Amino acid sequence: MQLDYKSAQEILDKSSILFTKDEITKEVHRLAKAIEEEIKGDIPVFLSVMNGGLFFTSELLQNINSPFVLDYIHASRYGGETFGASHITWYRQPKAEDIKGKNVYIIDDILDEGHTLVEIARYLKSIGALSCKIIVLVNKEIGKTKPIKADFVGLNAPNKFLFGCGMDIFGLYRQIPNICVYNK
Repeated sequence: MQLDYKSAQEILDKSSILFTKDEITKEVHRLAKAIEEEIKGDIPVFLSVMNGGLFFTSELLQNINSPFVLDYIHASRYGGETFGASHITWYRQPKAEDIKGKNVYIIDDILDEGHTLVEIARYLKSIGALSCKIIVLVNKEIGKTKPIKADFVGLNAPNKFLFGCGMDIFGLYRQIPNICVYNK
């Protein structure tokens, strides 16, 4: 869906802040500290899930002082739709030689239903990842069992339409430093 400027502004007018930038920053620092403790003595691979994981990955990794390799992966279950399709579309996968025998941390903005993250982890294990751990800024409480759990979670959020901090609404507002709820 392509929106005009007025419609885009109406989204903000109909939205409220769920988590402020300060609350998010506090959680990002907490996560970075826990991850840094875990990776001592290793050089893991951090994979940012595009496009949503981009902002969170940047904030998180600026707070980790241990050595690591950074790469990205791009897979989508959504396509151009708001709600998921039944298949995964791969736009970019890392090379097997960069993953084989490595501890890999998948970084994403949100764990919603979990189907995309399941497929990403399955793929990484199939090309030889020693381990795959999932880091998410937000775990959305959707009221049903998910096929995967995150190893590191920043914030838990209600089952609402969220945007900001990498999450988009109709392709917009990923750059907003707060996490907002769209109140239709």
